[in-house]
Amino acid sequence: MEEKGVLATPSFRDHKFIPELEVDDVGVALDMAASLYKVKALDVPVYVNIDRPIGSEYVVVFPGSYRVIPRIGGKLYLKAPSGYKSRVSIEALW
Repeated sequence: MEEKGVLATPSFRDHKFIPELEVDDVGVALDMAASLYKVKALDVPVYVNIDRPIGSEYVVVFPGSYRVIPRIGGKLYLKAPSGYKSRVSIEALW
């Protein structure tokens, strides 16, 4: 269709929304299959990874900001910095 001048945009069947989740420095693993994740840190930075536990590889989302991650995954890993608890808002589309 795009060859004939019609633009196609990705669309999603459904979404899952978690308005507020508390994450500590031990970490949380959520079974959340999706193809796009939006993670917002509300008060403390949060470490994020998809399908891999938080180790030396992760993305940091800073307070008051959000990160959109267009990646197909099955499990979302979240962790607060050592000694802190973070509140996080999550939206996942699939």
